[in-house]
This record gives sequence, structure tokens and C-alpha cells, in this order.
Amino acid sequence: MSGFSYPHTCPLIDKEIGRAKGDLTTYARDLLRSYNIEISGKEMLLAGEELFSALSDIFEKTRKTNEDMRTEAHKQIVALEAENMELRALLYCQRMAS
Repeated sequence: MSGFSYPHTCPLIDKEIGRAKGDLTTYARDLLRSYNIEISGKEMLLAGEELFSALSDIFEKTRKTNEDMRTEAHKQIVALEAENMELRALLYCQRMAS
């Protein structure tokens, strides 16, 4: 066996975090404009950052869950490889005995 054969997802998570920052900034701007509140570009970016900050734990928990799943998959693969080797050795011994 060659190990856990799935591409790393952290780059994808990072990309989506960046997208979320932009989406939240746009959402903050549109929400404020819907109430006829005009803000500067700097204030808009700050509002988006504040929204993102409130949600950033969600992204980091997603990243942690991803890491935990990879670690557990690796442990299971190692255990299965060891079991595979034991079964191969047992079959070899049985073949040699017959």
C-alpha cells in the first residue's frame, strides 16, 4: 500500500478562506448600503474583517478536523499494512508446510 492517496486540502481551505473574506466584505458593504449607510473603502474592509473574525474559528476548526482525519487515516493504513504483512507471512508459512 502506498498510504493515504488523496491530495492535501489545506490549499483549498486557504482559497475558500480568502473567498469568504471577500464575500463577507461585499456582504457588509451591501447590507450597509441597503440601510443607506455609505462608508469608505477602508471602513468597508474593516467591517468585512470584523465579520470574518467572528467566523474564523469555523474555518480553523474545519482545518483541524481535516488534519485529524488525515492522521487517523494514516494510522488505519499503517495498521492495515501490518495486518496485510502478517497474513502474507501466515499464508507463506502454510504454503511451505504443505
